[in-house]
This record gives sequence, structure tokens and C-alpha cells, in this order.
Amino acid sequence: MWNPARECSLPVFPARGARSLAAALAAVLVAAPVVARAQTQGEDAVTEPASLPAAPALLVATTPPAAVVVPPAEPARPAESGTCGKAGLERVADAARRGTVRITTHTSWGAGFLLDDTHVVTHFHVVDRPFRLRVHTRDGLSVGAKVVFTDAFERISILELEAPLPGKALELATSAPVIGSEVVAIGVPLDFGTREDRFPAHRRGVVADRDDELLSIDAQVGLNYTGGPLLDCQGHVAGLLIPPPSGRAEWESPMGHAVPAGKIREARASVGKKPPPVTTNIVFGFATAFAAQFERGKGFVGGTMGMPMLFADQWEFLPRFGVFGLVPTSDDPRLPIARTDMARIVADMRIGYRIPLVSSPASVSLVPSIGAGWNWEYTEEKTYNLVLDNPTCMSQTDPCSFRMGKNTKESWAHAGALSVGLGVHVHALTFGYELRVLPSPDVKFIHQVSLGLSTF
Repeated sequence: MWNPARECSLPVFPARGARSLAAALAAVLVAAPVVARAQTQGEDAVTEPASLPAAPALLVATTPPAAVVVPPAEPARPAESGTCGKAGLERVADAARRGTVRITTHTSWGAGFLLDDTHVVTHFHVVDRPFRLRVHTRDGLSVGAKVVFTDAFERISILELEAPLPGKALELATSAPVIGSEVVAIGVPLDFGTREDRFPAHRRGVVADRDDELLSIDAQVGLNYTGGPLLDCQGHVAGLLIPPPSGRAEWESPMGHAVPAGKIREARASVGKKPPPVTTNIVFGFATAFAAQFERGKGFVGGTMGMPMLFADQWEFLPRFGVFGLVPTSDDPRLPIARTDMARIVADMRIGYRIPLVSSPASVSLVPSIGAGWNWEYTEEKTYNLVLDNPTCMSQTDPCSFRMGKNTKESWAHAGALSVGLGVHVHALTFGYELRVLPSPDVKFIHQVSLGLSTF
């Protein structure tokens, strides 16, 4: 076995090898004057075989001793040509600041990059509901856009800008990065566009695996990287970043994935050859909320559920159904004891208009609305009191006994309702206030507050 300590010391020759070496040196010393004399006497004298020493002695001397240990060759180190270095990272930073964009719709946002002056590439999930589709650059420009190409199988969408953005496009890599080479994933941070000197959201990694359909890197890529570019050390686009696998959180997916640049090049060549995706003017969603109602010292708690429809880009139509229950109050311990249970069913239709306020870091909209509907109320009034079993027991010697008597009264009531409201949508969260007015039989005002979720 190879011992590093043995390599650091001088080689040790055995006694037999030492004697052979000494004999060889003596032969050389004897031959030296003979050769010198032959040079003075002429070329013929040199060829006299009697004056030359025996050849075997020289052959022994030139053979390396058997005890010499030759250390094994050091294994070759992999070349570091795949690392970006300082110059490469500067190229990546310049490309990321120049060509990375933020894409927003009425309900979502994501990353993208400029393919040329008038086209942007992103992941198709970012623009699957392209209402109020806009592209934002880091220097504050905001341009409207429309989807002109979508390939759900390859997970690529291409947008066409309403106005060109010259000088910001990124160049696609001509070849896929080799396994082990360094790459940088680029996303959009929450403060995108607020600090021009800040490097965009990024994750450095190396290519762990690749094929014609997918690139894998050893870096976690979150949802804010979806649709962003994967850059090589030259600042060229090596791939389009895709989100973590469905149903898995970012920390549960240690590998990042990207669609290779070759697929992006094929998609760009298909723009105009395939009809653009058909988009409808109506988008259906789902909404649910926890709500509370207050009226004349009474409180109700419950929930609502509806199917909102968004049309004409900003108008929202919401058919809704809700159930509420009366919050019980503390009973008077004095007799008779009365308890009232009430259940309220609400069905109405609301129409609202979305007013966008903020698009970053989250889409925020203000939604004033009006509505009309119907209220049904079920009321059950229970009265408890002590009842004397034998009324004549007071005049007799027998003891009196009592029992608890209960009287129940049930009733149904229904009335139409008008409502005005104001809601705030922060991405998928909804906060709302409504004033509901029941004009008959008696005018009743109901205040309602809600907190819920909406798919758009």
C-alpha cells in the first residue's frame, strides 16, 4: 500500500544494488582515459575491442534498482472552466438587470425576459388568465401586452408588447450548458423596480442533469422565479425556469428545473404560424368568506360562498349564498327564562367594479359594489318556567312538586334586501364591508364584514 511518509524520504538501495553501482562507476573511470587517448591517435584506435571494458557492466549500471519506489501519479483535477468568475458574474448581472421583466395580470404575477424589442417569454402559468396583462421593467416602464403563442406541453408562452422596448433583449445560448457548468437563475424580488442598483433575485448553481426536454440545476427555485431566465456565464439564456413540481413546496424540491433554450427558439419560430390562443371575455372563479352581521344589538356569524365572474376586464359579477346563526347572549337567571335561536339564509347577486391600486409586490384592487337579494329567517323562541304539578297542594299536608315547563314558538320571515359595499382585494385575499337594507315589513339595517379568499 502506498505510504505518503515513505515518499518524503530518500530511496534506500539494498547492498547488492550498491555493489553493482560501484562496479559501473569504476568501469566508467577506466574507460575515460582510453577514450581520450583514442581521440588523439585517430578514429581507428577507438575501435580496438581490447581497450574497451566489458559491456555487461554498463548494462547493469543503467538498470534501475528494484527497490526504488515510484509514487503514483496524482489524479487529474477537473477543469474550472465551468465557473463564471468575477467577469462572468458581471455579464450575468448586466443581462439580468437589462432584460428581466415582471409580468402582472389581475390576479397573478411572475417573471419573464425580453426575447426581442417587442416579445417577452414567460412560463404559461403566469398568463393563463391574461386580464390586465402588463409587462414592467426595472427602470419603471410599464407596457400592455397580449399572448400570441402558448405551448402548454413545453410550458412556454410568448407575449407581444403594445410598444417596443429597444436595447433590453437577451440573447439565447447557441448550445446547452454542459453538466457541471455554473448557471444563475434569475427571478423578480418583491421590491422589483424600487432599487435600480440591486441585483435581481438570483440563485447560483451548477447543471446537474440535462436532456433535450429539461435542464436540472442544484439550486432551489421558488415561485418568484417562474418564467425567469436561466443564464450561463456569458449572460446568455440557457433555459426558461419553471415552478416546483405541483403539490410540493420550494423547500421540498431541492432541484430547480428549466426548459432548454432550444425549445424557446422553436417557440419563437412558431409565432405567427399558429393561431393565437383563444381567450374568452369571461373568467369564472370561486370565492368563500367568513362573515359577521350586526343589527339592533344582535350578532350573527356565518359564511358565504359564491362563483364570481370577471368580464370586460374589470367588472365583477358575484352570485352568492350565505348561512348565519345568532350568537347567543347570557340568559337572565330570573324566571321565566327565555331563549331565542335564529338562523338566517341569504341569497343575493352583487356587481362590482375593480379599481387597480398597486401591482407590486402584490396586486391590490378596490371594489365598490351594489347588490340585491333575499333574506330568509327562521326564529325559534323558547320560554322556560316552573309549573306546579298539583295546584291544591298548598292547602294540604302533601308536599308540592314542580317541573320545568317549556313553551316553543317557531316562525319564518322573508324579505328583499338591497346592499352597497366596498371591498379590498390583496392578491387572493378579500376584505369587505356591506350595508344591507331590508325595507319591509320594518326597515332593518344590517352591517356585514367579511374576510375571505377568491381565485381571482
